[in-house]
Amino acid sequence: MWTHVNNTSILLIGVCLLSGCLGGGATTPIRYYLLDPTDYSNAELMAVRPLSIEIIDLHIPQYLERFNIATRSSESRLEFSENNQWGENLRKNLLRSMARNLSKLLSTIDIGTPLNRTSSSPDYRVQIHIEQFEQDIDDKIKLVARWQLSDGSQSESLGVFSAELQSQQTIEEENYDQMVSMMRQLFGELSERIAETIISQES
Repeated sequence: MWTHVNNTSILLIGVCLLSGCLGGGATTPIRYYLLDPTDYSNAELMAVRPLSIEIIDLHIPQYLERFNIATRSSESRLEFSENNQWGENLRKNLLRSMARNLSKLLSTIDIGTPLNRTSSSPDYRVQIHIEQFEQDIDDKIKLVARWQLSDGSQSESLGVFSAELQSQQTIEEENYDQMVSMMRQLFGELSERIAETIISQES
């Protein structure tokens, strides 16, 4: 008899734990983020003629393909947030934002991407590789990237360029709003670097 009661009690406790009756049942809501295009209110970059640009592709590391936002807790260890996630595939988000940023910086609407092809023959093609883009172990955002620029026919490479950018501010603990805001700012700076390499070909 005692064995039966004891087993029943254990079963009821297990059910309560699963249903949340002992823990209040409260769950942390999932927050979804996007990296929006940068607001270049005082953009000074401008091409000397209307240009057509094709972003051939934008590559990111496989660990950034996850929807959970990644941070580094050590040089070789990543943490993924369960409750703070990207609202869409990060690569697609970055492609769209890069196209919008270059459109503003170069004063052109003729920007093609793998997501939105252009019918124009491009003046320049650019291929972008993001090597690191997350909160680093010093609690600052780090963006490491390189890009290859070629002429419209892709018959001639015009150079391979790189940038290593870091936020000035330290991200407060678990402050994902601040983190994403700093990531947007750094990605805007990268867009400016890429636009500058395109404009330099026109001089």
